[in-house]
Amino acid sequence: MMENLYLVARIADTRVALRSRAIHSVVTVGTPVEVPGAPPHVAGLFALRSRVFTLIDPHVVIGLSDVPVAPGQRVIVVEVAEHGYALIADEIEDVCFIEAPETRIAGKLLPGWARVADAMIEYRGASLLVVDPSNFIMLPASGSGPIKCAVEV
Repeated sequence: MMENLYLVARIADTRVALRSRAIHSVVTVGTPVEVPGAPPHVAGLFALRSRVFTLIDPHVVIGLSDVPVAPGQRVIVVEVAEHGYALIADEIEDVCFIEAPETRIAGKLLPGWARVADAMIEYRGASLLVVDPSNFIMLPASGSGPIKCAVEV
């Protein structure tokens, strides 16, 4: 049953579904610390419960302009390759069971969305992209792996 549990959110102006098994939590972030020389999609670092997380701007990953991070911004906390990351979310809509099956993506997506989307799913009469958070972190152009956190606590 848990395989049907999704977090529905708006990321980079698009409604998406994230499989719950990939999500640790949704939190608000204060002002992140900038990381000089970081890739453009790294919006900074922030601390949460004695851990440091790398803040990722999905807008940049899919080819849009970066967005400023406002104090109180909600982020989706995930772990990829034993490092903590947080994805900036425009809006968190719901955590819900979706009984519809995931289907292959019909139609052509913009290149950025094609890199991060795994499937589509129907929810309340709308088609949502199913995205894997690790696809926002492990970018083809970035080399061989995920971005490593600059500070270990």
